[in-house]
Amino acid sequence: MVIHLGTALENHVLTQLVRDTRNMMQPHTAIRLRERKANKLKDFVVMAGPLGITYLMIFSQNEKTGSTHLRFSSMPRGPTISFKILEYSLCKDVTRIQRNPKSIGAGAHEFINPPLLVMNGFTNPKDASPDEKLVVTMFQNMFPPISPLETKVGTIRRVLLLNKDKETGEIELRHYVIDTKLVDVSKNVKKLINIKSHLNKKLPNLSQTKDVADIILDPYAQAGFTSDSEVEDDAVVEVNEELDLPKVMTKEVTRDEINDEDEEGEGHSEERHSMKRKKAVKLTEIGPRMKLGLVKIEDGVCGGKVLYHSQFRKSQSEINKMEQRHALRKKEKEARRKAQAANVAKKNEKKMAKKQRREERRKAGEEVESSDEEKDSSDDEMEDYSDFDVSEDVENGSENNEDKLFDEEE
Repeated sequence: MVIHLGTALENHVLTQLVRDTRNMMQPHTAIRLRERKANKLKDFVVMAGPLGITYLMIFSQNEKTGSTHLRFSSMPRGPTISFKILEYSLCKDVTRIQRNPKSIGAGAHEFINPPLLVMNGFTNPKDASPDEKLVVTMFQNMFPPISPLETKVGTIRRVLLLNKDKETGEIELRHYVIDTKLVDVSKNVKKLINIKSHLNKKLPNLSQTKDVADIILDPYAQAGFTSDSEVEDDAVVEVNEELDLPKVMTKEVTRDEINDEDEEGEGHSEERHSMKRKKAVKLTEIGPRMKLGLVKIEDGVCGGKVLYHSQFRKSQSEINKMEQRHALRKKEKEARRKAQAANVAKKNEKKMAKKQRREERRKAGEEVESSDEEKDSSDDEMEDYSDFDVSEDVENGSENNEDKLFDEEE
C-alpha cells in the first residue's frame, strides 16, 4: 500500500509522485486508493491485517523544512526503513526528455505482472553490514521471487533498477519497460511485423511484384523497405519460446525424436515445444526516478527504537537509557492492555447478568422491552481491537520525538 499523509496531501507534485509509484508497484497494490485529511497512520496500520497488506510505503513532508521522506514498513511488526528523497522526477518529466517516448497506460499489459528487481552496487548479504543487509532483504521481499525453471520470460515486461553509489551510499531508483525485437529474420519481415502495431505506417505497394518472396528475400526491393535508419545496436539474447502445435503436426514432425527419447527412457510432450529465437532487448525508461538517502532503521511500525541512524551515534550510556525508556513504555503498554481486557471482562459480566435477570423476569411472566434486547445484541456485534499493538507515536501521529530524527542536519 502506497500512501501519503499530512502536509504531503497539499503538495500536488508529491501527490503525482505517489500515483506514479503506485503504477510502478502494480499489480500488487491499490492504484485508486484515496486518502483523506482526517486519516492517520493508525487507520492504515489497523486495516493492513484484514486487507492482507504486507508492506507500507509512506510518503511524508516536513512542515518546517519542506524535505520529503519515504518510509518502508513491514507489516505487522516492522521494521521500518526511512529514506530521504534527495531528488525525484515524475513519469511525465522522464517522457519529455526522451526522443522517442513510450506511452503506457495504467491498465496496459506491461503492468499485469510485477517488475523484475535488479540491484547493483550492493554488498553481498553474507559480507554486508547489518543495516545494508536489512535494506537488501526488505527490497527483495517486496517482490515475488523468480524461478529460472518455472518463470516464463514473456511475463517479465518491466525492470526496477536499484543502483547504490558505494562512495555516497545513495540509492538511485529507475523504472524501465522491456522491448524485444526479432533478430533472426530479415529486415523486411521485421518491418512487416512492426506495421501491425504501428498503424501510421503504410503497407508496401505490391502491384509491381509478381511474388511476395521478392519483397521478403530481396534486400533491394522497391517497396520502401531499404531504410537502415531504424536499425539499433541492441543486446541480442537467445530466448526459449514455447510453441503450441497441433497434435497431428507434432506427431509427424517429431516422430524420430520421440523414438529416440523412448529408447532413453524419457517422456516427451506432444503438445508443447520450445524453440530458440534471437531477440534484441531494449530498455525504455518510463519513470518515476528517485534518489534515496538512508536516514535510519526503526524497530516496529514507525514508532519503535532506533536500530541504526546514518548521522547520529550514541554512547553506551545513552543506549542504556534508551533501552530503559523503551522497556518502561512496553510495561505501560502491557498495563493498559490488561486494564482494557479487565474492563471488557467486566462489561461482559454485566451483560450476562442482565440477560439472566431478563430471562428470570420472562419466566416469571413479566414483559421485557425489545429495545433492551436490541441494544445488547448490537453491543455483542462490536469488534474488539484491544489486542492490537500500536505504539504511542502512531496513535498520536507524532513525527518529532526524541528518537525520530529526520531533519536535525538541516
